[in-house]
Amino acid sequence: MMGGAILIIPMVLAIVFGHLSLSRIRKNPKLTGSGIAITGLVLGYVSIIFGIFTAGLLAAMAIPAFQKVRESSLQKMMMNDARQIAAAAQQVMLENGEKPVIFHIDPVSGVVSGPIAIYVKQVTRGTIEIDGTIENTHDTFSLQNPRAYRGQEMVFDADGHLSTK
Repeated sequence: MMGGAILIIPMVLAIVFGHLSLSRIRKNPKLTGSGIAITGLVLGYVSIIFGIFTAGLLAAMAIPAFQKVRESSLQKMMMNDARQIAAAAQQVMLENGEKPVIFHIDPVSGVVSGPIAIYVKQVTRGTIEIDGTIENTHDTFSLQNPRAYRGQEMVFDADGHLSTK
C-alpha cells in the first residue's frame, strides 16, 4: 500500500503543478517556463498510463498463479480427507468384522455420514463421494470436488493414497 502511494504521489503532483503553472503563465505574460510545465503534465499523464498498464499486466500474470496454488491446495486437502476416510473405514471394518463401509458426504457442508462419521466429522466443502463404498482393505473409493483437480474424479486406495488404477 505504501509503495503504491510513493509511486503515485509524484505523478499526481506533476499533473497538479503542471496545470497550476500553465494557468499562472497564461494569466501573467511576464512569467516563462511553459515548456517545463507542459513537460511535467506530459510526464505525469504518461507515468499514470504506464502505471495502469503495468498493474494490469502484473494482475494478468498473478491471477493464473493464484488459481494454480488454490487448486493445488484443494487437491492436497482432498488427499488428506481421503486418508482420514480410509483410516476411519479401516477402523470400522476392524470393529464390525470386515463388513463393507458405506459413507456419504454432503457437498454443501462437507459433513460425512455413515459409520465412519464417528471418526471423520467433516471434509472439504464441495467434495462428493463418487464411490462411497469400501468393501475390504484392497478396495478403492472415489472423491470429486469441482474446484480441485480440474473437477476430475480422484480414485484412492484403501490407505487413502491416490490410486494409479
